[in-house]
Amino acid sequence: MTSSDRAASPATGSPLTRIDIGEVKLATRVLEGGDGVLLFIHGSLDDHHTWLPLTRALAGTGHTMVVYDRRGHSASTDVAGQGTIHQDADDAANLIQRLGLGRPHVVGHSYGAGTAVLLAAKYPHLVSSLYLHEPPAFALLTGSPELEELAGQARAVAQQSVALLAAGRIEEGTAYFVEEMAFGAGSWTELFDDQARAVMVANADTWLDQSRDPERLAMDVATLNAFDGPVTFSVGSRTLPAFSAATAEMLRLVPRASGATIEGAGHGAPTSHPDAMAAAIRRHLDLP
Repeated sequence: MTSSDRAASPATGSPLTRIDIGEVKLATRVLEGGDGVLLFIHGSLDDHHTWLPLTRALAGTGHTMVVYDRRGHSASTDVAGQGTIHQDADDAANLIQRLGLGRPHVVGHSYGAGTAVLLAAKYPHLVSSLYLHEPPAFALLTGSPELEELAGQARAVAQQSVALLAAGRIEEGTAYFVEEMAFGAGSWTELFDDQARAVMVANADTWLDQSRDPERLAMDVATLNAFDGPVTFSVGSRTLPAFSAATAEMLRLVPRASGATIEGAGHGAPTSHPDAMAAAIRRHLDLP
């Protein structure tokens, strides 16, 4: 590994290192903390930095924590051609094996939570448990006029975001998606700082590619009924209606799963409410 593949991080005390998993190299931080292992998978437009407030809140739990940039995001590499959610799940499996993590507990946020569902379905021997915050399972919003209206609204926002990004209006398209689909009105300026906004704009092309993924709806949460580890779906008490409704549907489809509500939080709970989310993860792991 060359020196160009490493970047020291005084804030975390852990170097960002590109791990070669074969097709791509994933920029990864391993935060040593004990024999248990937590692997975090971030969502759309984001990178591993979204997890750092949460990892600080989980320090002292006896777990080593692994965060990384998904392929095509920030410091990770990518390959030409259409990307898929299956590639993201395979990447997570390859990273687990490359780092010798055994069977970690996996924490996923948004699209990263969808990736975690697919990871557990394809590689159950590599996952001990799943903690999933607001997977975008909008395909489940059927069966009633209210649910189908929410699904239609989500589709319309995605289509408008795609149109803006495809037209080269990257900041406008990114901000529109962030406010209308994910975090709510005003969040682009009120919730995120300049660095976070720059990360999202830089990753907009990867989100545009992701939006065209023919396999993007491969997240079949019902497969978790065959998974042998604990599963928790969490939702913010102030999140957007589509995420609340999707979470309720996932809990209905996976009746053995637990539910957790992060009070006062929205879709961005890992960043905005790390202490409350850390408490929920501790309960999920049955830790004091």
